[in-house]
Amino acid sequence: METFNKFGDLGFGGIFIDGELGGSGLSRTDTTVIVEALATGCVGTTAMLTIHNMCGGMIDKYGSEEQRKKWLPKLCDMSVKASYCLTEPGAGSDAASLSTKAVLDKAKNEYVINGGKAFISGAGQSDIYLVMCRTGGVGASGISCLLIPKDTPGLSFGSDEKKMGWKVQPTRQVIFEDCRVPASNMIGKEGQGFQVAMVGLDGGRLNIGACSLGAAQICFETCLKYVKERKQFGKSISDNQGTHPSLQPLTIHGYSLLFCTSYSIQAG
Repeated sequence: METFNKFGDLGFGGIFIDGELGGSGLSRTDTTVIVEALATGCVGTTAMLTIHNMCGGMIDKYGSEEQRKKWLPKLCDMSVKASYCLTEPGAGSDAASLSTKAVLDKAKNEYVINGGKAFISGAGQSDIYLVMCRTGGVGASGISCLLIPKDTPGLSFGSDEKKMGWKVQPTRQVIFEDCRVPASNMIGKEGQGFQVAMVGLDGGRLNIGACSLGAAQICFETCLKYVKERKQFGKSISDNQGTHPSLQPLTIHGYSLLFCTSYSIQAG
């Protein structure tokens, strides 16, 4: 988290948020370049940053003016951190079938939320959670997005998942047991939550792709360095047929892709 907090000082807490609200006001292309570079250092930390930015973008696009002024400056300077809550144990690829439910208590003008989310990056560490929940009937049109602060009574977290990678960031279940939040915490309109979630993922998928490119880049560079340094039979193993790299850097629309070919070994 010490590293994560430094992102705010660098302007990475709200990369594509308007400068008037504390953001950097950069483009999606700029964002992917930043993400690709950061991922060469640590994919898990960078991915968590992209989710934070995704949440900020959702509030910026769909939030009320009051919500934008309240939350975006804090998200941009990283004094408040955000997590995205869509996936459930029974609703992964078919996200529109989610069952976490929010019922409006009209007397108090509050939503009461019950259910749970799974595999949530930053869970337990983040300060606010953008939660997709069912406020209406079945399907996508019955889903709304609620902003739920970490200190809301009835909000709890599961144990940290044991993962093969990305271990630097917590990934946990988020559990709701009669959580109450004001109706004013809804991001967008009632029934608009699935649209809010999918628009967020449009940018999120670009970012995860950029994370993967950054990871591939540093793996490639590490491998290339190793085959040049490792010596067997009096020479670098990069001089052997099976590991001899023939490199051609190629740039397409500003994105660098690396292609590695090796000499073919002729049978006989």
